Formats: sequence, C-alpha cells, structure tokens
Amino acid sequence: METFAKIRIIERPDVISFAPFQHSFMELLGERERQSVERTRKEKDKIEKILGWAMCRMEASSRYGIPPAEIRIDFHEKGKPFFPDFPDFKFNITHGGGIVAVAFCDHHEVGIDVESGARKVNPMIAERYFTPTEAEFLQKTLPQQRSHAFLRLWTVKEAYLKMTGDGLSKPLNSFEIQYVGDEIKIYENGKLQDCTVFQYETEQQQIITVCVEGRGMGCMTVNVCKKGVPLPKKISGEIQSVI
Repeated sequence: METFAKIRIIERPDVISFAPFQHSFMELLGERERQSVERTRKEKDKIEKILGWAMCRMEASSRYGIPPAEIRIDFHEKGKPFFPDFPDFKFNITHGGGIVAVAFCDHHEVGIDVESGARKVNPMIAERYFTPTEAEFLQKTLPQQRSHAFLRLWTVKEAYLKMTGDGLSKPLNSFEIQYVGDEIKIYENGKLQDCTVFQYETEQQQIITVCVEGRGMGCMTVNVCKKGVPLPKKISGEIQSVI
C-alpha cells in the first residue's frame, strides 16, 4: 500500500545535552510558539515543546528548501497549527512522558496524541468521559489490562479531536470508538466518521495514536530517534554538530 504520511519521534530527550542548543532552537520559533514555551514551568516539558515546533519547521524546510526560521506557522480559531504558505502539508504535534512526536500528511488533516502505556488510571472515570458502550467495553477488559485499554481509547479520542481541530471544546463522549477486527472506527451520532486511525506503541510502552482524515488511507512510516536530541548539521550559524 502507498505510504502517504509519517511520524517523527524523539524518545527521552536529554535535558543536559540539549541545554547548550536551547537558545538556537528557540530562535527558530515564531512569537506564539515561544510564548507557549515560556509559559511552561518544567524544563523537561519546555524542551519537548521546543523540539516539537523545531521538528515541524525542519520537516517543512527539508521539503520546500526554506530556512526553518523562515517557515511560517499560524493557528486556526481553536488553536490547531498549520503552515499558511503550504496549506496542503498538514501536521500535528504531541509530547509528554519522555517523548515528542510529530505527524505529517499530504492533503489530509491529521491529529496525534501520546500517553504512557505504563501509567495507572482509575477506569471508573470512563463513565465521566466515555460513552456507555465504551465504559462497558472497559469493564469487560481484564483488570490488569484496564488502564492500558483506557489509555488506548483516550489517545484515539484526543487524536480525533486534534484532527478535526475541535480540541477539548467538544465533549469526549459526543463520539464513540469501536474496535472492528484490526480496525479502529469512530462514530458520531451513529454515523461512521471519515478517518483512519493508526496506533503505535514504542519499546518504552508509549501509546501513540494518529488520526488521519479519510478512510482506508494506506500506511504510515515511523521514524524514531532513540539517542536523545537529533541535532541537524546546521540550523543556525552556531550549530554544526550531530549526535
């Protein structure tokens, strides 16, 4: 099947190794991106945000031959980022739990979310956020697998809302996730939604879910950096190294 999209992943960004380059990476970002970083308290979370935005710019730079700092990123009304100069090149970012991931797709809207599969959650909150059918599905899951099953559902919901651009302005129980064989399908008001869902689990048990506009959308490549921070040979005059 034709590859139409890809995910770029950085696992376990190294705060110490990244520190000398943080200023140069920040210079790549636009004003709104920098403000988002500056509002973030934890240094680890700041680095994940910086890397996410930088990866978006580097990917577009590689594709279109424009320096990363000159790539324009704008935001839709509800906050979804996009490339105003390349409207057919879609992207979405997620980070957390020691991972940064960006999904890219041609022509089709895309959303991505990540959660640690090892995280323990109280499945009882499913009744608050999920549909009755989804909550029942979780209750039928083996107790030792229930948190993992909850997080798989949660990342699908988050990725779908990021794909549509609604974000959390839309209730999580206003649409339903169903597992049909090997497929993950999304229904809203009883109608099958026009999207394809991919789930990927890293060696570190991170669950990454990507939701792409359109059904039956081929396959997706996954590029993973496991050595910390991938430094390009040149993103500004002062960065010349590669891990």
